[in-house]
Amino acid sequence: MKIGFVVSFFDFRNDVRRVMSVLAQQHDVVVFGRADMQEEILRHLPAGIEFREIKEKKSGFWNTLWVRLYLLFKRIPESRHNFFLMEFFKASFVTDPVAKAKHLRLLAWIERLPKVISYDFYLNRLRYLAQTPLNDIEQFFCFTAIADDFLMARLLRENRPVKVYVYSWDHPCKHICFSKRATYVCWNEPIKEDIVKLQHIPAAQVKVLGASQFAYIEEYRRHQAQMARTYPFAYVYMGCAIGIADLVQDEIEVVVSLANRLAVMRPDLKLVVRPYPVQNNWEVYQSLRVLPNVVMDDQYRTVDLSVKDGHILEKFEKIAHAEAFFHLGTTMGLEACFTDTPSFILDFGYVSKDGLSLYSFIHQYQNDRHLIELAPQNAVRSERHLTEILADLDNPTYKTLNQRVQAQYHIKSFEVFANDLLNG
Repeated sequence: MKIGFVVSFFDFRNDVRRVMSVLAQQHDVVVFGRADMQEEILRHLPAGIEFREIKEKKSGFWNTLWVRLYLLFKRIPESRHNFFLMEFFKASFVTDPVAKAKHLRLLAWIERLPKVISYDFYLNRLRYLAQTPLNDIEQFFCFTAIADDFLMARLLRENRPVKVYVYSWDHPCKHICFSKRATYVCWNEPIKEDIVKLQHIPAAQVKVLGASQFAYIEEYRRHQAQMARTYPFAYVYMGCAIGIADLVQDEIEVVVSLANRLAVMRPDLKLVVRPYPVQNNWEVYQSLRVLPNVVMDDQYRTVDLSVKDGHILEKFEKIAHAEAFFHLGTTMGLEACFTDTPSFILDFGYVSKDGLSLYSFIHQYQNDRHLIELAPQNAVRSERHLTEILADLDNPTYKTLNQRVQAQYHIKSFEVFANDLLNG
């Protein structure tokens, strides 16, 4: 069988590359990507896998009109607040003041205008070039967010078999690229419920498959007995989550509060801090490096967003040996629940709850629904509450979240996941 993967963020998604490598052992695998992604894709393309450039975007008045209309009037997820929160987060990455102001004005208009154009309605109006070689591909896999709307329009209009993997737990609440003509696979039943509720996809078109990212957990469990312990001292682990210049300093201040509280309450423990991989400038963490009880876990970064597989396994080893894991809203906070280490989300350190704020980052839809609501006792509400937790880290109630999260997932190896993706 010849299988086509339509990809984006190829450098950052080690797990996707592993799944492709497994399938390439028995099938022909082709990766489709836009021209602007070609260098990144080729740098990380596994051996024996073909790359094809997507050649579908057609210029002209008609497409320009519909692209602009969709930008302004597109339907958004039912989690409206979370969608606009993510859009304002994206705007914060714009460095040019004039361009940033323009972007924010556009977002303000989008927020006001009616949401009447569905993704399917939009795709049906796009005109594509039909120049990407597709006829030899028997099955197509796309990932949220969809890498190329013009290619997606062609795949659906030509009735080609399209399966969309909802890549992350936060994608149903922030993305708009859900077509009712595709079938979907996702992590677990609660996320399937999110897809149905927030994106109005019929439940019959959504299948629970598992998480490709969590195949590394299965791999870690098989190899943990042979893995050396990274840190010979006792510690708690902090996973940074914010890559936004406007908020990263707020996160750092919370980390400083954690370090100071730890120095008073548990001087026997160090604080190991893992910078956010997608944070472009790690120099912002300089103020943490001078704290006497802080150790920076920052040796894993490479030339781009990629992380070596060995470093991913080390990440789980470091979480597993920690006395506790702390974060402000990251997938690592969920991943920690697959170890015996209690996972806490730090829900303090903010003044405003409005707009682009630390509060709004912490209380994203997926954090509230899939972490905080499962175990409210693991949401650290204040420095005083943090003091109480540090004084009683061994309390079994803090592991309730681990138990509830683990009950929602079936952890699979890369081989099992790849086979289920192909045949499910």
